[in-house]
Amino acid sequence: MTARLLYPETPNHKLETLVRYKNLRTDGIHHRALADAEMTAHLWLRMIEDIKGIYGLKNVPFGLMQKLSRIPKKKVPEFFVKHSKGIHKEIKLKHLYNP
Repeated sequence: MTARLLYPETPNHKLETLVRYKNLRTDGIHHRALADAEMTAHLWLRMIEDIKGIYGLKNVPFGLMQKLSRIPKKKVPEFFVKHSKGIHKEIKLKHLYNP
C-alpha cells in the first residue's frame, strides 16, 4: 500500500487509522462500502497533497503513484528527489525518515 511508504510512522496502515492520523473528514461510519470509498478518496487526495507539499511537485499523476507503489520503502526519498527535479528540500527528507 502506498500509504505505508508515505506514512511509515503510523501505528498501522488500516484505512480507519490513516483517516484519523491525517484528520480527514468522516461521518464516523466504517466498514460500509460507500463510507470506505469516500474515506479512501479523501486519503488518496491527501497523499497527493502531502507529496506536492513535501517534495515540491506541481503534479502527481496516477502513473507516478503506480511507480511509487512498486518501490522499496528505503528508495522513496531517492524516487521523489529524481521526480522533483531538484526542488526537494533535504531537511524535509530527514524529518520523514529519521523521526
